[in-house]
Amino acid sequence: MLTILVKLFKALNSEQSTSQLAIAVCLAIILGFTPLFSLHNLIIILIALWFRVNLSLLIVSYPLFAFIGFLLSSVFESVGLSILQSEGLVSLWESFFNTLFGRWSNFYYSGVIGSFVVSLTVAMIAFPLVKKMVQLYREKWLSRIEQFKIVKTLKATRFWEMYSST
Repeated sequence: MLTILVKLFKALNSEQSTSQLAIAVCLAIILGFTPLFSLHNLIIILIALWFRVNLSLLIVSYPLFAFIGFLLSSVFESVGLSILQSEGLVSLWESFFNTLFGRWSNFYYSGVIGSFVVSLTVAMIAFPLVKKMVQLYREKWLSRIEQFKIVKTLKATRFWEMYSST
């Protein structure tokens, strides 16, 4: 548990831009909400590596969003079912699922397509919010947090040694 906190604080206090940290959280939303072994998750991981987002923050925030995704799975199922059964999109889905990419995507499962659409929507909404929160943390909260007695006490413990050594 301490190592997770260390990774989180290291990510927040790192030299990386707020956009890179926000993208890491947004990609963790998509990975966490959707089934792990899907083609689009491989693409998401490649995007994370390509844009050099903070992988520690992505790995640390993934379990939180996986748990939320588990709780919302019935919502994902109903959203996906309505997307797959909409009258205007039936011919589009038929032609898409007849391609190799369409079969590998698993989007013919209502849970997969529903979770993917919801996760993209939530990630687009979360990006500016997370970016602003990280910026506020760095500008205002960091100096205030360092003034607390518990933080000063923590700096004398093993936790601080782990934080400063890694």
